[in-house]
Amino acid sequence: MLLRPRAEFLSLAEELHSYILSFLACKDILRCTSVCKALRQTYMSSSELQYITELGGQQLLPVPDMNVDNNTSIFKRLQLLRDRAHAWFKLDIHSSETVFIPGPFRRDAHIFLIHGHLCLFNENLQSAKIFPVLPKSSQQTIERDWSTESLRSYPNADCIDVFMDPGENLIAIAYVILLNWPEGNDRIYIDLGVLDGDGAHPQAAGRTLYLSETEFEGNILASDTLQLDICGRHVAFRSSRCSVVYDGLDEVNQEMWWLQIWDWKHSTTSNCVISDTITHSRVHESFDFCFLGEDKLLIVGNDLKLYSIENLSQAPQLLACFLLPVSVTSIMFLLPMDDNIAHSSYLQMQAQRTMWTSDPKNRLLCFVTHIQSAAPNPFTFIISTRIFFDLRVGVFEGMATIPWECWGPLNTRIFPHDPQCRVGLSGNRVLHTFPATGATAGDEDPLGDTNHKLHMMDFSPLAFERRKGLGKVVTEPSTIDVFESAENLTTSLPYVVVVFDRTFGVEELTDIWVDQDRIYLPKPNIEDPDSDSRFWKVLTSIRNEKQVAADDYKELVSTKVFVV
Repeated sequence: MLLRPRAEFLSLAEELHSYILSFLACKDILRCTSVCKALRQTYMSSSELQYITELGGQQLLPVPDMNVDNNTSIFKRLQLLRDRAHAWFKLDIHSSETVFIPGPFRRDAHIFLIHGHLCLFNENLQSAKIFPVLPKSSQQTIERDWSTESLRSYPNADCIDVFMDPGENLIAIAYVILLNWPEGNDRIYIDLGVLDGDGAHPQAAGRTLYLSETEFEGNILASDTLQLDICGRHVAFRSSRCSVVYDGLDEVNQEMWWLQIWDWKHSTTSNCVISDTITHSRVHESFDFCFLGEDKLLIVGNDLKLYSIENLSQAPQLLACFLLPVSVTSIMFLLPMDDNIAHSSYLQMQAQRTMWTSDPKNRLLCFVTHIQSAAPNPFTFIISTRIFFDLRVGVFEGMATIPWECWGPLNTRIFPHDPQCRVGLSGNRVLHTFPATGATAGDEDPLGDTNHKLHMMDFSPLAFERRKGLGKVVTEPSTIDVFESAENLTTSLPYVVVVFDRTFGVEELTDIWVDQDRIYLPKPNIEDPDSDSRFWKVLTSIRNEKQVAADDYKELVSTKVFVV
């Protein structure tokens, strides 16, 4: 019997090599090309393979359904991606513009930034507004004001929170209807609508989301925290209440919290409800949460509890509990503003979204926490999310409770956090201010006038290559003292850090927000002592794209500010 000769892989055409390799993950592509000269040559001549590995090395995902194939080549996308990564290391921190907050929202307002839009809600005035911040000429934008009448669905309704998502063209309005006043039989509802028009959202399952019965309803206090959040197909509503209780003769602080999640495109009701009561020593909120991809929920409190929310018709299912090395007494959770993992179709159909976004399995979470100890200052925890997606492999398999020693040191960095320091987060980059030369993060500053410098820390694997000699590579472990346990905490998540040369005063650092390629520094208007307004310094775009002309920009700002 005559055997046919087998066609070996290397005998195939180079185009077929490239096509076959394109189905592999970036790490596997690099492994193959590192052991074979022919495949290495294929890789070096293929922009598509280099684009795949560049995305993986920067821990990004391509945004689906983007109609860019006809006007942006793979080579051009690859170059843009590499330039974008390097531009973070050479950011001109001295170049900025100023955007003023409209008058009705300068005090006691809920302000947040999402997809290049500033969203504002004043509960006292029962008004809301959305407008684009320095929009690019090609950007699809939304600008609108809501009066008291347009926010309220019923005359006796009181709006308690508003959340807007330009990516979904969605506005969610949480409100209380006062029934049988003054008996206090309050009911909470959430209405869904479109940002650029009136009426119900065409993709919503219904106009109104209905809450399950909760201890908060019928007895809502002014001190209760009631907050909306949206992430792709998920709408979340949280309630929390802090109170003082007695444990024998001692006073302790107790926080009761409750969280409900809906898939707003498929149902107006939900059984996905989770609640708990936490006792701690400080009068601060000690609970927060975030979504990890489409089907996971992370609750941050005394520890990190990972839940499955794949089925919203039932309560979240606990997957694992990641123990923290310290006893937490308060939490300030910091989430990326440009990472809506469940990508929308509204602005994508307008071809206005970026070509990539951070990978939910390989990005960062950050929170600042106080601990039960004599330490005067809190700590900043920076955690890689990859740890929450490896439950069925390796050392975590079958473990419901995971000790800090098993997950923390290799996947975390911990920094002392001065109360005057600020932190911002975007994908795998952290912007953190530290006291300038002559002071450290733990030093006390009774005068409150220590100057700070901005540190950019990039934790993506390709940061070591894309820095091109800029910044400092940090791979050695760092150790901090924990007075609570009289032990040291050592963490070693590697990163590259750049310390920018501009010095900021305390009054310039109310917060740090990062939205894709821009950094926002909200601060009091110290130039006008009679004004309580706040404005945003928008640092130079980190993309190599032409910005709005100065004259156009001034006209836009004057319209935003002085028309109110």
